[in-house]
Amino acid sequence: MRPVRSSLLVIIAALAACGGSQEADTASMPVDTLIKAMEREPLTEADLAGFTLAELALELPWTTNEVGRAAAAGAPASSIRGAEVGGHEGFDRVIFLLNDAEPVPGYDIAITAAGTPTLCGDGGYELTAARSLVVSFRPARLAADDVTGSPAGIRGTGASRMARAGVACDTGDAVVWVAELSQGDQVRVLELRGPSRIAVDVR
Repeated sequence: MRPVRSSLLVIIAALAACGGSQEADTASMPVDTLIKAMEREPLTEADLAGFTLAELALELPWTTNEVGRAAAAGAPASSIRGAEVGGHEGFDRVIFLLNDAEPVPGYDIAITAAGTPTLCGDGGYELTAARSLVVSFRPARLAADDVTGSPAGIRGTGASRMARAGVACDTGDAVVWVAELSQGDQVRVLELRGPSRIAVDVR
């Protein structure tokens, strides 16, 4: 009986060793920590609203968060040549006209509540509407006195969401454009080329 007992002990020890090795191998396996790419719905003709995909340089899809991008290091101030507000099916859009010979300015875009301080140079602009779209360009300057279809300040646009809009301040190296919203809490940004433009949508 002793030889049989010894054989059983050897088999049990071997199985235990194999089990421990499998656990160690499992514990040492790499964990997939890669962030999956954001899935974006393709832009339709209604989304483009007169643009073409060939003009599209960058799309920042619909979000309720603040969005933006920094200007290139050492970039000169870019010219804001104009701003056109229009209504489309399901959203309003403002198109900022830029200068093809200059780099695209850095920008920060957010929908903010009344009382939120909006800085521009050493001063600021007090938001009075319950909800406003604030577009800040830096470094940037106005290339004309009229960038809203009206002289200066905030005036009516005729659009359903961006009810009133205009340049809030143009000081130092910053241009801040504000639209008082009657509705909408999401923004989308399209950068376009040929000619250079930035479109900001609200829905």
